[in-house]
Amino acid sequence: MELTSAQQDWLKARRERAFRLLAAREHSRSELRNKLLKPSRTEQALTDNEAAVDSELAQALIDSLLEQLITDGLQSDARFMDSLVRQYLSKGKGPVALQQACRMQQLDTELVQQQLQRLETLWPKQVQRVREKRFGNEPPADSREAARMQRFLAQRGFTPELIRKAVFQR
Repeated sequence: MELTSAQQDWLKARRERAFRLLAAREHSRSELRNKLLKPSRTEQALTDNEAAVDSELAQALIDSLLEQLITDGLQSDARFMDSLVRQYLSKGKGPVALQQACRMQQLDTELVQQQLQRLETLWPKQVQRVREKRFGNEPPADSREAARMQRFLAQRGFTPELIRKAVFQR
């Protein structure tokens, strides 16, 4: 397909924006696609380029651009997943929170399952670390404190089984 000059300019601007976004941090394919489909602030002022590319053509061009970025090794959902895992571990989050974030980023379910299986042995240490940081190393004094611990750990995205072990099986 032959693109007009305005369409080529539009695509070039999206490619440059993709490079800037990926230079700042890893992005999932879905997240990058959404950002590239939205006009930037400077492009909102320049309505000429937006009119040159209709919605259907824009989506096709962005998808093609993303395929090229993946082929060139510039965008990788696996790298994004690794980055997300590091971020969630450092924030004291659990497997449920990580899985939910991956679903929101529309990551491949097989990739997510592989990563969660790889991290399976890490979750008990993580929940224990988070519990001790917040509540110390002592067992709960009463059922009210135990319930408070359980709610806190559940909000951090840990499974009920991990929470029970961290709170009651010391």
